[in-house]
Amino acid sequence: MRTARIAGFAALMLLLATSLAAADPVTWMATSKTAMSITGDIVLDDYSLTFANGQSLDLEPYEADSEGDWAGSGQEVQGFIYKIDPPTDPKLLHGNSLCDQLVTYVVVWSPGEGELTLNVYSSKEAPSGTDGLCASYSYETP
Repeated sequence: MRTARIAGFAALMLLLATSLAAADPVTWMATSKTAMSITGDIVLDDYSLTFANGQSLDLEPYEADSEGDWAGSGQEVQGFIYKIDPPTDPKLLHGNSLCDQLVTYVVVWSPGEGELTLNVYSSKEAPSGTDGLCASYSYETP
């Protein structure tokens, strides 16, 4: 299982590194019920996250390859932390908001190959796990 997580994360990092180097956006399909009903599919590039309704977040890279318990499982995995400045809470599909509070950080991490999880935080300090987590959304490559 650990090997699968490492392989999945390596694939995510390769995809993100390729995306960042080329500044090409990457589309991720919503797979969790919350992602399907709130964000829809997303497009992620080096400095922005765009939702299905066209709303977007400006991403400020904060810490790459950050180890954290992003799933709340007690197991640390690597993720990319982005700061949201100024904090915001965009209205998305069906009038839903991303967090119901001002979003201050997002963490992008991979639970497995071809999978991406977006953790959304409303904390003052940079996250290292699930403290301050207000929403989590799951996606996969098309």
